[in-house]
Amino acid sequence: MSVRRAITWIRVHRPRPLDRVGSIKTKWSIVIVAAVAVTALMSQIGYYLSWPVWLRPLLAASLALAAVQVLARGMTSPLRQMAAAAAALRQGDYGRRVPVRANDEVGQLAVAFNQMAAALAEVDRVQKEFVANASHELRTPVTALRSHIENLVDRVTDPTPETLATMLAQIEHLSTLVVQLLDLNRLDSGDPPPGELVALGVLLKQVVAEAEMLHPGANITLATHGPLGVMGDETRLHQLFTNLIGNALRFAPLGSEVTVAADGGDTEVTVHVADLGPGIAPQHQARVFERFWQADGTALTGGGGAGLGLAICKRIVERHGGVITISSNRPRGARVGVTLPARPNRERPAPPPEPA
Repeated sequence: MSVRRAITWIRVHRPRPLDRVGSIKTKWSIVIVAAVAVTALMSQIGYYLSWPVWLRPLLAASLALAAVQVLARGMTSPLRQMAAAAAALRQGDYGRRVPVRANDEVGQLAVAFNQMAAALAEVDRVQKEFVANASHELRTPVTALRSHIENLVDRVTDPTPETLATMLAQIEHLSTLVVQLLDLNRLDSGDPPPGELVALGVLLKQVVAEAEMLHPGANITLATHGPLGVMGDETRLHQLFTNLIGNALRFAPLGSEVTVAADGGDTEVTVHVADLGPGIAPQHQARVFERFWQADGTALTGGGGAGLGLAICKRIVERHGGVITISSNRPRGARVGVTLPARPNRERPAPPPEPA
């Protein structure tokens, strides 16, 4: 450690007066009392020593000001440090933190400032990672499509049906990725979903029927129980369960059973989608809802995708005030649980008054 860094560390971490006082009002009261006491003491000393009348208040004021500076400097030091750290944040340095040693309101402000700086650092990290991953995912189909088109223009290859089909697949993948990115952007805007009543049981039957049409040979079992009314956006909820059931069918062995179970209660509605695929390893279950993240070796029937489906599902559930989780199915596979607030019960009419 250099001498300059050592001096800076000592200056920042050395104990300050009044750090242990837990209220800024009490600190200022102590400062005022100290100033008055120093003034009175110097006046008495000057009187006994027969100092000139004009010298007594001058010395008393000087010493009182010095005492106030010593005491107040420790109170305002965290504010100066926060101002410097805020300037660093404005320049993009999200690693700056403010030492917290005081127990008063300024110390609490320093704690809140450090929490805000940590949150900004995490947002910056996620944003950079998102841009990098999105650029990579967009570059892959664009590069492949460009290569095919250049070969056709240069007459290296002929426009056979197989070549055109490959180009169409790349275009569809690119289109799907763009749509998913736009969905994430809209969901991240934070706008609340429309408050319309959604009959979740009817919606699940519709989603299951559509999945069976898109996946011939699919074996989907749907079981519903209790009131399944929720308030929210029917289009987004349809997208949510279409993604979850589609994932279960894509990652499970062809023809294996996929179960969809919905249970309704007075306060919440729970939907579980379980499959008999390879499942998600416990150490990966906390990351499956991250954008662009995929566990290697989980697809048996050809997965593909950019790893945005579950991230979109998580945002849809959160916007509806719910929770989404993933766990291991028994005896094998993955089990995704979605819990949504149930539609509030209508107020019951007040009972008639009992006869006196």
